[in-house]
Order: sequence, then structure tokens, then C-alpha cells
Amino acid sequence: MRWAITAALLAAMPAVLVVLLADDGAPTRLTAEYVRTGSWDTGFSAQYIVRNTGDETAHGWTLRFRLPPGGEITSLWNGRSNRDGNHYTIRDQEWNRDLRPGESAVVGFEVRRVDPAAMTSTAQPVECTINGRACEAVGAVGAATGRGTPSGTPAASAPPPAEAGAEEPGPEASDPATGTTPAPPSAAVTRPGAEGSPPATGQSTGHAATPVRPYVNLAAPGSYDLGAAVRVTGVTEWIFAFVVDGGDCRPTWGGGIRLDDPAVAQRFAELKALGGEAAISFGGAAGTDLAVGCATPEALAAAYRQVVDAYQVTRIDLDVEGRSLGRPDIVERRNQALLLLTDGIARDGRELEVTYSLPVLPTGLGGDATALLRDAATRGVRVDAVNLLARDYGPANAPDPAGRMGRYATDAVRAVHGQIRELWPTLTDNQAWRMLAVTPMIGVDDVPGEVFTLDDARELARFANERHLGRISWWSAARDRACPTPNASAADPGCSGVAQEPYAYLRAFQYGQRQPGTQTPGPSGEPSRTPR
Repeated sequence: MRWAITAALLAAMPAVLVVLLADDGAPTRLTAEYVRTGSWDTGFSAQYIVRNTGDETAHGWTLRFRLPPGGEITSLWNGRSNRDGNHYTIRDQEWNRDLRPGESAVVGFEVRRVDPAAMTSTAQPVECTINGRACEAVGAVGAATGRGTPSGTPAASAPPPAEAGAEEPGPEASDPATGTTPAPPSAAVTRPGAEGSPPATGQSTGHAATPVRPYVNLAAPGSYDLGAAVRVTGVTEWIFAFVVDGGDCRPTWGGGIRLDDPAVAQRFAELKALGGEAAISFGGAAGTDLAVGCATPEALAAAYRQVVDAYQVTRIDLDVEGRSLGRPDIVERRNQALLLLTDGIARDGRELEVTYSLPVLPTGLGGDATALLRDAATRGVRVDAVNLLARDYGPANAPDPAGRMGRYATDAVRAVHGQIRELWPTLTDNQAWRMLAVTPMIGVDDVPGEVFTLDDARELARFANERHLGRISWWSAARDRACPTPNASAADPGCSGVAQEPYAYLRAFQYGQRQPGTQTPGPSGEPSRTPR
């Protein structure tokens, strides 16, 4: 095996640790870049970027290093960690195991200085190996601002590092399948909440940095008093759900309500009269996604445009779950249709913000969701936000969920932050945070034992405010009240299943802290009790 480190590589990657791995065939070349991403009095955050710079796919990777005495890793994401004293072994996860040429995996972690006298503030890992080969340092370690590299941030429970201002964009990376460079999200620097921007509409100025945007199910039976909610809470940005196929590529609300239904039109008019704005969500877990029912990208784009024009909206949300997520032909059709849609809107001198809402686990996006975004990035589809559906994990993915649903949600956001940086490598760290939104299911969700409590909501809101996420949403606005019958043990579309005051979750997401006179009960009024 021969070391081949060129001067160009040294100039382009000042903090790279390079290893050439060879087997009987052509060599697979992996690099591992260490970057310090944040510092505070009692610790720091950092990351390794494992990148395949060779010509063949790397199947699996293992990173090992030793921390100097006086420190320990307290949180790690995007990898599986084992510890032996101060020696750490980080192995790939299923979704980032195989790295094609040009692809990378980002492993972020937080270090606590348990003995500041032994571990200096500038300490870094030593004795690094990747796949059993020694790493050779070829440059200086990145500065605390991260130099625009993919993310690694301290957990919400640790003192966060101070904002260091705007970061430099990282290097561009081309997609190995097409040779093209994935286009960055077009509104990454102009989205509400960016530095220098005024608070977003519906945001409580002085209380929360993250806009809140609740979902309202327009296809659900009964009525949600939207006007009262706007007047009481001051929130004016809402998401109306769900537009699905009513047959023959015909957009409808919930599969049976026409676009020109008077009751629906009244909802839009009422919100507009109160100074508000609605986004429209397509898809969801029930019904037939238009991307399934429409046979061609052109037909699908026309269906989307029909809805956008009918209500004159400037934001759409694509909630992709089930079979419409796992079939590559549907994924490609949807992304092709979005290109046609946004190009047509732009030619008319209008703007349309596009969000992808995708299921997530505490460890990040799965393979299907990642493939969807990769296809969108490669095609240059405008993706302004990625909204994480942080719910319904299941016991295998979120064990002992009582009191942990807020942490599971923040874990998911941290993990996806790294994935976003891999998919759109020109984004800065802060831009990637602003591209992320998160949507839990408040109260009792669909999986027995999973209850997203008011304390979980406050924990998520504090994290979102610290990281300046693009928004917080939740499913759904109609559930933000107590059920008439106590001790609810199953998800109810009209109430949360926990003891609460009306709009208690909305307030928790707005303010991120307990308000005077409020309580933090779980089901039956007891914070720690899970539903039976």
C-alpha cells in the first residue's frame, strides 16, 4: 500500500487525516477529517467526516481514537459507539455504512472535561485509525466555528457554545451517479429566521426564535375554531392538511372533499382576514398520494399547480410516507414534477417554498428518505426545508419512551443535521439548522407507551431556539386540548390524551418554558405514567 497525498489535497482539506485502504482489487480511499465545532467552559463538540475519495464503493467503516485524560464523550450521533477507558470505537450505522465515491458520513460528538487540569481547552483525539489503518495528520485542526463543515453540536442538556456568526461555505461535492453538483436549497439564506431577518409571521417576538406552524386537518370530521386560536394565541401561520388523490389524478382534501368546497374556502378566507397565511400539505399517512395517482411528472405538476393557484399559497408541504416513500419511480416522478412546478411559478414572477416532511428515527433518516432527498438534490429541486416527523418510533427504536420523547426528537434533529450537510455540502452549519423543521405528535401518539408530554414540548422548543431551527409544527392543532374522558390510552384525533389547558402545547412550543400557573402532567395528570 502506498501513501499518495498531493499538494492539492493539502490545500483543499487543511484538517484531513488520510488513509488509503487497499484489498485485492482497486483501492478504496477513505479520508477522515476532524473538526472542532464548538467550545464552552466545561467541554466542546467536534466531529469526524469520513469521506470516500476513491473510485469504488466503501462497504463499512470503523473509526477508533483515544481522548486525552480528563475528558469523556457524553453524546454521539450518526454512529455506534463503544468505549474502553478513554479509547472509543465508532462504527457505521445501516444508513451510512456504504459510501459511494464522493460520499461522506459525519460523526458528531460532545466531550465533557471532567478534569480541566488534565484536559486543556484545545485538546483533541489522538491515535486515530480508520478501518484498522493509522491516520496521518496532514494539517491544522479546524477552528471552533467549524469552517463550514458538517455538523456536530452539544446536546440540549449541555451548555451550548456561543454563536460565532456566519460561516464559510464548505466545498462542493458532485453526485457520483450523474457527475452533477447537488444544488443547495434555494432559500437557505433567505428563509425567515436567518441572521438579520425580522421575526417570522406568527412568531412571538421576544419569546421564541423558532416560528411555530401547527397542522390543521381540514378533512377531519368536526370543526376546529381556527379564528379563536389565532385571536387567543397570535399565531398566524398554519398548515392545512391533506390534499390527496381523489381518483384519476384529481386533487381533493382527504380523498373526498372538493377544492372548491365552501367550508374549505371559508377557512382560507378567515385566516387571511386575520392577517394569517396557510401552507398546504400534500400526502400524509392515509389516502393516495397524488404522486401515486398521477401517471406522469407533467400530470402531477399540473395537479400541484391547480391547488397552488386555487388558494394562492406561497408554501407547500409534501408529507411522504408509506409506499410513496419506498418506490423509486414515485420518488423520481414527484421530484421531476416539483421542478416543473417551481419553474412555472418562477416564470410567473412568484415564489413557492417547498418542504419535504419525512418520517425519522432518533438515529436519523432511513435509507428511503435519504434516497428521496439525494434524488431531489441531484436534480436541483428547490427544497427549502426538511420537516422531521418525530413520532411513532416503536419500542425497538425508542425504548422506555416515558419522559424521553423530547430527547428522542432532539436526537433525530441532530442526526439529520449531519445528513443534510452531506446531501447539500455547500450549506453552512447555521443554514443547515435553519433548513430543519420538526413535527411531533402531541400527547398520546399511535404507538402504545409513546406520550409526547408538555415537558417534552418545552425541551424541544428550547433546543429549536438554541439551534435556530426553521420551525416547529405538531400534529395536530385540534388535539391541543384535554379529552373529555380522562385516562386516554389511545390516540384521539380531537384531543391529546393528557391533562392540559387549551393551547397548552402551542404555548409550550412558543415559549420553550413553563408559563406561570401551568402544570406538566402526563396522562391522568401524572408526569411519569404511560398510558395503559
